[in-house]
Amino acid sequence: MMNSKKGLSDTYIMHPQQMGALMNKILICDDDRAFSMQLSTEIRQIMGPASKKTQIRTFARAEDIPRDYLAECDIAFLDIDFSGKSYTGIDIARQLRKLQSNAVIIFVTNFPEYAPEGYEVQAFRYLLKNEICKKLKPYLLQAFSQLTTVKKVLPISTSGDIVNLPMDSILYIESQLHTVIAHMISNDSKIAPKYTFYSTISSLEEQLSSEGFLRIHKSYLVNMKHITKFQCKEAVLTDGTVLKVSEKNYSEQKKKYLLWKGRK
Repeated sequence: MMNSKKGLSDTYIMHPQQMGALMNKILICDDDRAFSMQLSTEIRQIMGPASKKTQIRTFARAEDIPRDYLAECDIAFLDIDFSGKSYTGIDIARQLRKLQSNAVIIFVTNFPEYAPEGYEVQAFRYLLKNEICKKLKPYLLQAFSQLTTVKKVLPISTSGDIVNLPMDSILYIESQLHTVIAHMISNDSKIAPKYTFYSTISSLEEQLSSEGFLRIHKSYLVNMKHITKFQCKEAVLTDGTVLKVSEKNYSEQKKKYLLWKGRK
């Protein structure tokens, strides 16, 4: 543990069994508003006290779903056939997959013939509307079980609060004097959030290297999934950020990057 003199706990990786402390986000999109509200109510009843840690938002149209909520969605219940619309729930799922690869997608529909298309977006389940009473509970519990196996966060202590940073959303971590700054990816045109907390970049490197983070410089620990170009003097990230690369350790770090990339 570090910075005990500051009275702050060190950061650590939260494992699946600890996920109960997080705020889960559930999306429901169905053009039948009454059905959406009913589904939301039944989900909360199934979850019981745990529903206090869950945010459920319902939408009747894809165009009403905020991009940032789509990007942060954990579980999505999507209708497939939208009356009078040129898109389907499959199209919504495609957009969701681009923004949130770990989201659990459940199609709620009266049309099981769409099932083959779901393979493209890694649909978790197809829930027929006439089977809600029988299958909603087991499917929901299975969805949360699936979620906890893939969702990883970095809990930090900042300004007296515990904040859980989704690892996928961390662009890079910067060392600055006795603190570090986590630079996050931005949603749409919003300013990318930053979080400052007490730690050392060396301790974070030790914790996060197995999660796809690479120390490219004494001051920078980068999420390799956000690297678009890695050269001897600089690394370019997905948002256009250019970071200095340690020339002394470049060959070794380049090998690590290529090895990681080859596994993807």
